[in-house]
Amino acid sequence: MLKEVLSQELGKARRARHRRLVALVGLDDRKLAEAAAEALRIFEETSGGGRGIYMFQPEYADGNRRHNYVRDLLRESSLEVEYRPYKDTPKLLGKTYDFAVLDLVNDLKPNDVGRLGGVVAGGGLYILMVPPLEEWTRYITKFQGTLLVPQYKPTDIRHRTKERFWRKLWEHEGIIIYDVEKGDVLKRPASEPPEWIKPEIRVPEKAVIPVKIYQLAATQDQVEALRLMEDLYEKPKRKKALVLIADRGRGKSAALGLGLAGLGHRIRKMKSQVQLVVSAMEYANVETLAEFLLKGLRTLGYKPGIEKEGGEVKSIKARGIFVDFITPYQLLRRERADIVAVDEAAAVPLPVLYSVHQKFDRTVFATTIHGYEGAGRGFSIRFLKSLREDPNTDVQIYEMKEPIRYGRGDPIEAWLFDVFLLDAEPDKLDEDDYELIRRRRVVYIKDIVEDERRLRPFFGIYVQAHYRNEPDDLGMLLDAPHHTARALALENGKIVVSLELAEEGGLDDSSIEEALRGLKLPGNIIPDRFLKYWRLPEFAKLKGWRIVRIATHPEAQDMGLGTAALKMVEEEARERAYDWVGVGFGVYDKLLKFWIKNGYIPIHISPERNPTSGEYSVLLIKPLSERAVKFVQYANVEFRRRLIHSLMGPYSDLKPEEAKMLMEDWGWDIEPKPALSRNQLDRLVAYAVGPMTYENVSDALYFLTTQYFYSSRPKRPSLPEPFELALVSKVLQARPWRDAAESAKIGRGALMLLLREITKTLLFYYYGGDFEVPLFVVGVVRGEKAE
Repeated sequence: MLKEVLSQELGKARRARHRRLVALVGLDDRKLAEAAAEALRIFEETSGGGRGIYMFQPEYADGNRRHNYVRDLLRESSLEVEYRPYKDTPKLLGKTYDFAVLDLVNDLKPNDVGRLGGVVAGGGLYILMVPPLEEWTRYITKFQGTLLVPQYKPTDIRHRTKERFWRKLWEHEGIIIYDVEKGDVLKRPASEPPEWIKPEIRVPEKAVIPVKIYQLAATQDQVEALRLMEDLYEKPKRKKALVLIADRGRGKSAALGLGLAGLGHRIRKMKSQVQLVVSAMEYANVETLAEFLLKGLRTLGYKPGIEKEGGEVKSIKARGIFVDFITPYQLLRRERADIVAVDEAAAVPLPVLYSVHQKFDRTVFATTIHGYEGAGRGFSIRFLKSLREDPNTDVQIYEMKEPIRYGRGDPIEAWLFDVFLLDAEPDKLDEDDYELIRRRRVVYIKDIVEDERRLRPFFGIYVQAHYRNEPDDLGMLLDAPHHTARALALENGKIVVSLELAEEGGLDDSSIEEALRGLKLPGNIIPDRFLKYWRLPEFAKLKGWRIVRIATHPEAQDMGLGTAALKMVEEEARERAYDWVGVGFGVYDKLLKFWIKNGYIPIHISPERNPTSGEYSVLLIKPLSERAVKFVQYANVEFRRRLIHSLMGPYSDLKPEEAKMLMEDWGWDIEPKPALSRNQLDRLVAYAVGPMTYENVSDALYFLTTQYFYSSRPKRPSLPEPFELALVSKVLQARPWRDAAESAKIGRGALMLLLREITKTLLFYYYGGDFEVPLFVVGVVRGEKAE
């Protein structure tokens, strides 16, 4: 029965250039393996052969049994099968196969399925091995085991991801469900897809990039991308940036590789030598680009030399064309390049992207929107917005929509995107909705994940926010016992703010003792820092919510909705008798300002930048109970003390605006205050009113500056923001004069004069005025606005 149905469906798939999926359901290892081998033999008969992968978890005995059964059953087959553990899935991104077998009995890790969901080409087959749902939900998979925290038992794990996965198999076209125990086809596709007609590709007759390169394009989208890349041929008077965005599998990396080959060829003819640089966070992101770059060069008659390291291409050389493949961090150390291409740019830390744009005149930024690598349009909210607003940059943006590996309307892509919400979009807002926002006609919603109508727009806000989303994020939200979702919706039901919360704290003595000894405390980020950094074991017994993610609808930002949502979360937390609400994120001045404005107090900063985001991670907390206040006060005072004296060291590259906000006092002095010696005071006076140079008083001014930041605002003079930025950047961070002046947004000479005036102000305030003090300084001390 399986043979008849699957043969028919594979025929339909080839005609439509679509894929098919067969879900094999059962508990018997041998029967699952026999059904998988039968499905592959049917594929072999109808297609004449092929190459594919078999994915399994080798640490499970039953997983090894099924793998060995399938291997034995296919010993005489002509199919080429790679048997790979799931830990290899990151290496398979960008690869193309004719079929893939996914053993999901031991594990349903959303990221693995998301990565593998695009590797099979049109006409190909996916085979999934799964238990019956009622059995699947009786045990914890490997992924679910990673979601456990000390406060919960395995029986507390939820199985919503499995239930959603199973439900979507029944809902979507192109999927066969086969009971291996009974030999019954439980579900078969009902639709007849249209026959695929290869779209006509119109190649320009004359172009900057050679026509031979255009002829390698697989879609008209790739032709248009190449046409846009031609704008990078001549050295520009203004910066030029091209942004290619696409869903997964649209050929943007291939187009980028072909375009660089064509541009390299033309620029070399103009100036004899051309330097191209390709960059991405991971080599897997540029493997396809390198493949098509080489293909393009060979088409143009070059015999490129390739330098590899550990199997990865590091450079390509071809008669005056030099292409280097480096990480974004290495890119920042490059002195020059004719053209820079950054693939999967949304995975690159924003500070690095900004620096790349500032450093190079001709750049291409390519990134995925939806699919496993999808970064969402959050990439555009911050980085593309800055490109568009740069008056010295010409920006072109092109979205590629035509699939490469398979035809439009592929049902397996639709299933994959739906099951993991990879294509989720926020609700559309109109003028009536904005009026509801202005009038604050909003409701607080607790029931999200069980309602598909709410879950999709809820998650769609994350897809388009500043978060990088992965399928595992959805799996954690659905299954982790300590995670929950909340939302702010308009009265008409449209979601405008999405929140994910994690319950932390309430730990027992044994867990606290283990954490104090240095052991990892899963799922309790804020209590863990209070234990390991501030040595406050009693805090870990308090319970609170950590806000994992909060995002406002991209079309309703800066309208006060985030603040309104926070107040409702805090109100619910008080009703639950929680002691605190906290948050952790990568330091970004606008985001930091939002949290501090809402009363969230910094208590920790990571010692190093996050290798993925390139930002320092900070933790902030808002105490809700008297018990929590005393712990937060202690942690914040010690945090400020540590940060003030670390700005010259590990945090010397922290933006002064961010450092200043993190050192903001909350009415709590740091004691004892640094003491200045008589000689230090004498030198400071000489510097303030006479010939002494900054370099001769930097030690004393450092102590005077720390005295200022140690004090709460009622106990220190009122300095304007540029004054404080000057103290942070030059005195506390010891930046060079030019850098410090830029931070304070004044000239170098003005900064030198300003520091003398600040010194007069601080000396007058803290030590009395036994020397001449300008009226300007007196005004500052009295809190008058500086002219």
